[in-house]
Amino acid sequence: MVSPTSVSISDEHNRVPVQNDENTYTVNRDASVTLDSTKAFEGPEKLLEVWFAPDRYHLPPSMARDGLKSVPREMWEDMLRLVHCKVLSFIGTAEMDAYLLSESSMFVFPHKLILKTCGTTTLLAGLPRLLDIARTQTGYPAGMEPWRVFYSRKNFMFPDQQKHPHRSWKDEVKYLDAHFSNGSAYMVGRMNSDHHWYLYSAKRDATSSVNADSSVVNSVIADGRFEDETLEIIMTGLDQKKAAQFYNDRTVPETASDSSNSSAVSEDLDPGHVGGAEITNKCGLANLYPFSRIDSFSFSPCGYSANGVTDATHNYFTVHVTPEPGCSYASFESNVPSSVAGINSLDVVSYVVGIFGPSQFSVTMFETRATKNSFVNACTKGLPPSEIPGYTRVDRIVYELDEYDLVFLAFEKTEA
Repeated sequence: MVSPTSVSISDEHNRVPVQNDENTYTVNRDASVTLDSTKAFEGPEKLLEVWFAPDRYHLPPSMARDGLKSVPREMWEDMLRLVHCKVLSFIGTAEMDAYLLSESSMFVFPHKLILKTCGTTTLLAGLPRLLDIARTQTGYPAGMEPWRVFYSRKNFMFPDQQKHPHRSWKDEVKYLDAHFSNGSAYMVGRMNSDHHWYLYSAKRDATSSVNADSSVVNSVIADGRFEDETLEIIMTGLDQKKAAQFYNDRTVPETASDSSNSSAVSEDLDPGHVGGAEITNKCGLANLYPFSRIDSFSFSPCGYSANGVTDATHNYFTVHVTPEPGCSYASFESNVPSSVAGINSLDVVSYVVGIFGPSQFSVTMFETRATKNSFVNACTKGLPPSEIPGYTRVDRIVYELDEYDLVFLAFEKTEA
């Protein structure tokens, strides 16, 4: 867990973090203490990954040594305003910068950016600004497309409430195709089920002269050195007894100054971050990857978000919860490999599902073929994994996408 003694409190105009062996942690107090989630409703997130290279060691020669991590934080905040979300807090390590947002999370690495936002945020509206920042602030070659792009989401619960360009999957694909020349769109899972999943992927066209350095980075793949895996669990119909731990009864002040004399605010952290830390320990997430630092937030009157990072590697995990009956939702995403976690992917799924008790959930495992993961190997060979206790697997779909394998599984709670 993040220690309160390593925290620097900041306001809208002063965000100078404490330095601690390349690790930093900063809280945006103004945004944190006045955030009211009473009207939040759409849990399912939009997820965008933009890769400019396969790793930090194969950035284009013209790009800054630290790549995207060299971009000032204020520029990312400017991009996030287009998406309609704010930064609540920030953990910086040598390998990545993890932003906890008012609507989910963002992770910035030297070679890629991951942005995950829920509600009616307009995530793709920030894409042009993201690409512009990469080119003007880091030296990414003008005219060169990103190395890889992935955009995905579950089907929305309230699609009619979304804003352009997220009103339909067709609109999203059209928007993405306008920015990338080599994209493909997929719908995974049953259309007449609550758990189907959309994926858009694009890769740099190696035949283009402006993209000539692709031969260099592609050698990383050919040599079997490119390893990447992401596990995502999407849960709906949460057990309301388990969901109760993600509620709180605190009152949100109208302005940050209104809370300055409140006994509920600790010396170092606002109530949202204090409550988030308490929930992290109480619900058991702190025990999943005990080697990680966790930045978490408890929303008012309900809801929860957490980012976990490891200091010495590029591994992270993120959790987001909207517990309201009728639209309850939780998501878990992690790129922590089994070799680092000391626990296999199936056990991770069982552990996380046990925290929330959903009536149904889906699992996606997205990994390169150079990655050795027994969970994916079992699925790609047609051997189903052991059933999750209390659940029945109702769907298993396997895709081969360039150098990646994608496994999609759907489960429903077994009737007593």
